[in-house]
Amino acid sequence: MNKYLKLFPLFGILGVIFYFLHVIIGTALYEGYNSFAQAISDLTATNSPSRQIASIFSMLYGIFAVIFTVGLFIYFKGKLNKIVTMAIFIFCLMNIISFFGYTFFPLTEAGYAGTFQDIMHMVVTVLVVVFTIISIILFTIGFFRTQQYKIMGVISLGTFILLIMGAMLINILPNEYFGVAQRINAFSVVIYTGVLAVFMYRFMVREYKA
Repeated sequence: MNKYLKLFPLFGILGVIFYFLHVIIGTALYEGYNSFAQAISDLTATNSPSRQIASIFSMLYGIFAVIFTVGLFIYFKGKLNKIVTMAIFIFCLMNIISFFGYTFFPLTEAGYAGTFQDIMHMVVTVLVVVFTIISIILFTIGFFRTQQYKIMGVISLGTFILLIMGAMLINILPNEYFGVAQRINAFSVVIYTGVLAVFMYRFMVREYKA
């Protein structure tokens, strides 16, 4: 196996680590932050006390996630089926939109202040959610159509269910639990990225041995 190809799954795992570091360290630096009620984006809002450090980890997550998903698309193009390839492509676009969108349009302050920057932040969020749901649906269908990787179909389906559950809870739960519902969505996608990284590495090892 080409030693450089092995770096792509590593980038995916590093991205997951940096994402959770941005949440954990950002929360620790943000005095009075309420994880149950507040959005994760509040940690990197322009006036957030945790912005300086949290933004560094968040940016590293975005960079590594983009590199990983681009590598994932290049590596798997034509290897499984067209549906999985399309799923990876859309998932990659989602990460690119997420990285550039949230980098250029962080919230101006915790919550929603209604400025142009905040509006664009919400637009980016809508695009990320739509692209994520479409890609996960395609992953589910595509993996279930394979002979060897139906377990990835099960994981993809489980991730989709969590995303739908999180979206429903955002509309059902009172505002003081908004952060819980949002974390179900965000964490599901990040963890799924880590699962894809592990899957890619195991696939590469199996292909090399064959």
